Amino acid sequence: MNARQLTVLTGNSASHLREVISLLSNEDVDIRAHCLVDNGDGHCKLRMIVSDPDKAISLLQGNKYAVVANDVVIVETDDKPGGLSVMLERLESDNIQIEYSYTAANVSPGIAEMVFRFSDNTKAMGVLKRNGLN
Repeated sequence: MNARQLTVLTGNSASHLREVISLLSNEDVDIRAHCLVDNGDGHCKLRMIVSDPDKAISLLQGNKYAVVANDVVIVETDDKPGGLSVMLERLESDNIQIEYSYTAANVSPGIAEMVFRFSDNTKAMGVLKRNGLN
């Protein structure tokens, strides 16, 4: 499934992160997946999938946060040892590079959701669908 991911530059302290999270939650924007990566300079990139990307962008920009939206792919894999390995094996022969990935919360038993940014999201989605993955 294609999704829009937001990336926000924030400080790397709990209070800086809480400010961003609270800003969204106070306006009923749910964070469904996130990844926080330290830049090494006292700042972090907060990548996240949210319930309402347009509303989140407006809120964040209105509060002077720099926000970038990118297309990513959410892939379902078996939530068991080797599930991710099987998914990656299906991408090997198609020369698709993985720029980054992180996990997302999922309530379905036995299913893991992962967020990927591929060098070619459309091509990756086609390969995954041909191989029976959502």
